[in-house]
Amino acid sequence: MKASAQPLHVLNLVRWYPNRYDPMPGLFVQRHAEAAARYAKVALVYAHGVKDRNHIPLYEVDYETKADVRTVSVYYRLPRRHIPLISSAIGLWRFFRANRKGIRKVKLPHEKFDVIHVHVLTRLGFLALFYKWAHGTPYIITEHWTRYLNSRKEFKGFFRKQLTRLVVRHAAIVTTVSEDLKRAMKSHKLLHPDYRVIHNVVDRVFFEVVAKKPSKQKVGRKEFVHVSCFTDVHKNISGLLRVIKKLSENRDDFHFMLVGEGEDLEKMKAYADKLDIPRKVLVFTGLLEGKTLAETMAKTDALVIFSNYENMPVVINESFVIGIPVFSTNVGGIAELVNNTNGRLVSKGDEKTLLQLIEDFLNDKFGFRKEQIQKQARQQFSPEAIGKTLIGIYEDTVKKTSHEL
Repeated sequence: MKASAQPLHVLNLVRWYPNRYDPMPGLFVQRHAEAAARYAKVALVYAHGVKDRNHIPLYEVDYETKADVRTVSVYYRLPRRHIPLISSAIGLWRFFRANRKGIRKVKLPHEKFDVIHVHVLTRLGFLALFYKWAHGTPYIITEHWTRYLNSRKEFKGFFRKQLTRLVVRHAAIVTTVSEDLKRAMKSHKLLHPDYRVIHNVVDRVFFEVVAKKPSKQKVGRKEFVHVSCFTDVHKNISGLLRVIKKLSENRDDFHFMLVGEGEDLEKMKAYADKLDIPRKVLVFTGLLEGKTLAETMAKTDALVIFSNYENMPVVINESFVIGIPVFSTNVGGIAELVNNTNGRLVSKGDEKTLLQLIEDFLNDKFGFRKEQIQKQARQQFSPEAIGKTLIGIYEDTVKKTSHEL
């Protein structure tokens, strides 16, 4: 194991990451890498297949250093024609070749990576397994994908399952962002003796804002916020809109901000118009990021999530760091964080109970100690705290490998 004076060199291989076409995917991966970079030498490679983009070459490599993370994004052209099996094979070959190009680009002269950190299986896990066999470099896995959940039933295919089990078995450590996801992976026989849960990191800008003070008066309206990727089958925004409509039929002492963009944004706007929700109680803000998002959330009284399924949304951590309680459906691993001291849970799709919950909150039948929510979250989800957790995992990985030799 390396002496503490010599920082570990870590290579992240990531399946999701902010890119030139979409700044949102894999933000939680980026924050994990940046947190680790506080204590280690961190490099990151991301390969992105591009469809119907004739203006890019077969491979295009972008390099940047951001928050001490050496990052290479490799954009590769997907096959223009769809030929069964052949097109998939070509796309897979280009994916692996893009990653190999990225690794060569990001690697410093004479650098030897101590640990490879794989974010999201299965392809990148196979690549890490190759490097372990070829170069003796150990790897860990962090899984974020909801495909293992029983509600999703997306982890299919005999060969995919067998290869994933092989990759998991040879990892030094496997981490997930919730106990629920860990159980789901084990239910698919993705077995490993050292599973660990590691929380999502909250961006530093959320630590720099202060939530508004709760009103001591019974008058005035309360502000609610919903933040998502606007995929209705996932986030059930249509169900939330129906709750807002019913609420508006009896009162107007509230206001909802729906923040984000995605495939169903325009559809949800049209649905809100169809429901005839008064504009004075609802606004679609579009995408908000960074400081603007943090400041917007800090002005609200509660975050509302009405998803049909989830893993562990980072927006919950962000809300808690500001001191904002969360009302959410009890899906995925959310109940591991949300309880009666910092929010409330309702069953999936239960519009009646969510409506009553918001009514009771508006009527001041219950409240929250925002300072206590904030204090606990800032200890759990800071870049420093998660960075130290990651370094501990990397050091344990190196120690395990040295014992195996």
